[in-house]
Amino acid sequence: MNVVLAVFLPLAIGYATALWWCVERWNAPTQYFAHGWLVPIVATAVVWSRRRAWRTAPASPDARGWWLLGPALALHAFGLLLMVDSWSAASLVLAVPGACLLVFGGARLRGLWPVVGLVLFFVPLPIFVEGRMAFVLKEIAVNGGAALANLLGADVVRTSDSLRPNGASAGLYVADACSGLRSLLSMAMLAWCIAFFTGPASAVRRAVLLLVAAPVAIAANVVRIALLCLLARWFGVSFAEGTGHSLANVAEWVADLAVLLAIDSRFRRGVAPAAVAPALPTIPRAGNVRRVASVAWVLAGPLLWLGLHRPFTDGHGRAEGLPAVVGAWAVVPRSAAAEARFQRNLPQWWELLGTRDFVWRHYRTADRHAVQLVGLFHDTNWKSVHPPRICIEGSNMDIERDDLVAAPWLGPAATASRIVARSRAKGQRFVTLSVFGSGGWTSGSYAEFFWHHLPRALLRRSESGFLLRVESPIEAGEADAVAEERCAGFLGLIVPAAMEMVR
Repeated sequence: MNVVLAVFLPLAIGYATALWWCVERWNAPTQYFAHGWLVPIVATAVVWSRRRAWRTAPASPDARGWWLLGPALALHAFGLLLMVDSWSAASLVLAVPGACLLVFGGARLRGLWPVVGLVLFFVPLPIFVEGRMAFVLKEIAVNGGAALANLLGADVVRTSDSLRPNGASAGLYVADACSGLRSLLSMAMLAWCIAFFTGPASAVRRAVLLLVAAPVAIAANVVRIALLCLLARWFGVSFAEGTGHSLANVAEWVADLAVLLAIDSRFRRGVAPAAVAPALPTIPRAGNVRRVASVAWVLAGPLLWLGLHRPFTDGHGRAEGLPAVVGAWAVVPRSAAAEARFQRNLPQWWELLGTRDFVWRHYRTADRHAVQLVGLFHDTNWKSVHPPRICIEGSNMDIERDDLVAAPWLGPAATASRIVARSRAKGQRFVTLSVFGSGGWTSGSYAEFFWHHLPRALLRRSESGFLLRVESPIEAGEADAVAEERCAGFLGLIVPAAMEMVR
């Protein structure tokens, strides 16, 4: 019996949409998971190089694989039902080893479990987790890089996402892609491959390589940022952002690899290769394989249908339709430089927000009071909407207060999310009011937003909705309540327009 056709083909069919989601994430603008393309290549190469031992090892299906494959299929089905692709893809981490154990058994997989473990690098992280990790790593890289560069005489000052050498007219822009997440994930996979597919089978050696991969990648990225600051100081920001950036990237990867190989070399000394005990071939239990194959083929069609059947499509253009004039407030056009920076970041924001249907606008009154509006609309992609504090923390701010307040300007029992935050760069304080809503419902609570949409999603009856976030600076000598009142007045005027758009 050809087990590939009997078991793995129907599983691949049932997981088709989850696999496609993984491919889309590998190709995402951030390229955090571009290493995913290497996983099937590396796995195939390792199995092929060890094919002689693979063929002589006993193949005896092990029913304990159901303890992994069963929960994996349940999570996959639940993710498909809710149209949460990241949950479906995450179930592959259990499905792949479970299916391999069921079909081949532990004896045949002995020595090849690290190949199966490559599935950890095949499946991208959920967008929410990715964004959070990228933010934390970027803060480490920017602050650490600036501190190291200043120790070396760069004399740079951080302003939001820019590192400006003293006296320079422009700053060195640090994009989200410079967080180091891409190199960290790639280094983790590289360390895995060096640890398990080369050298002696020493548990200490493997553990050390896996443990040092992340710190080495983070430290190398900090040094790279420091080097770019020095290049900006010596040769100008334009050189640092162009040729210097390319040279620093190459230097970082060379340094990462050199450190890993040096550590590996240190732990290879005096360790003899592990002896491989010969194993006698056995005949697979065809009955067990047939049962697994039967279940896989029965589930393949329904799982594929659930993945392909999306009863609703995600809308576009609603956020752009929000009024440019809201009472006494009018949109302030971005400068050419600000627009260029906005467009440069747009693909990453689309990816992290899970929607292209959003706007970020600056409004001002005739007496110069200002608010900023972030408005996004969602349909089946409501799962990508996250609590407002995530974006605020990602804007280089420290949150001083985060609570719910009554919003009588939206209704007698309505609430809004209130956040008071301080900019780390300039010390400016801001008040933010946020509201989740749909055609006939509003709330400031993310938990209420989640439980409002979850039951509808289970029945595949997703409801279109929105998140409106209004932020106002607390001006000099002004009480927090005054800035909050500005946000409340603006939200009270624009929320009805948003609700009308999704009815």
